[in-house]
Amino acid sequence: MGQTGCIRPWRITAQVLGCQDNGLPYETWQTLLDKGLVQRITFNQHTAGWHYKQGRRRQLLALSPTGQQWYRQETGLEPKTSEWNWVLSRHSSRQHALAILEARDHLQAMGIPVDDHPFPCPVQMEEPFGKRSEPDLAIYYQQRVFPVEVQREIRIHHLAKWFKSLELFHRLMLITFSLSLLDRQFSLLSQARQQEQLPSGPILISSLESLEQGDHDFLAL
Repeated sequence: MGQTGCIRPWRITAQVLGCQDNGLPYETWQTLLDKGLVQRITFNQHTAGWHYKQGRRRQLLALSPTGQQWYRQETGLEPKTSEWNWVLSRHSSRQHALAILEARDHLQAMGIPVDDHPFPCPVQMEEPFGKRSEPDLAIYYQQRVFPVEVQREIRIHHLAKWFKSLELFHRLMLITFSLSLLDRQFSLLSQARQQEQLPSGPILISSLESLEQGDHDFLAL
């Protein structure tokens, strides 16, 4: 946490121990909580959590002031700013912002370069604040730049956003939260392509659930 500012215990497990699960054993985190080295993140007086499936929840943790001081003494370094600040400043939806971080980390773990602060791309360069595409992430994959949209919901009106990204970049990657949403995403896009409602260009699709399970094969349209 001190080295990266990461607030997702399960991601720390994946980075440090090289495995995918729900995080270090509960007793380990509870010990750190009892010692006052870490603390649960709260928002509007409620404990914050996240999961890619509705009805489930993973706790979010950060170094406490005591933990920050311990990190300074042990390493001689200043602890990194908590990524919770990025979550609060990046999106009105905290769940979406956390999902973007998850997608970024999965893609980076696959060796794919990721930009988590991509510049908005205007449809007309002479109108930079007019109609534009604002992807959640940008990646360099298959020798091309792909805009990446992380999708919490799949709805027909999203076609306009995907149309704009394909029109500007000529390619697109979509990452849904769960496998069930991935199936819905693929079905909707397949139908839109058959009805010529989207510009040409490759569309790659995955989900946070499948990436966490180690499935790194993207569906392609």
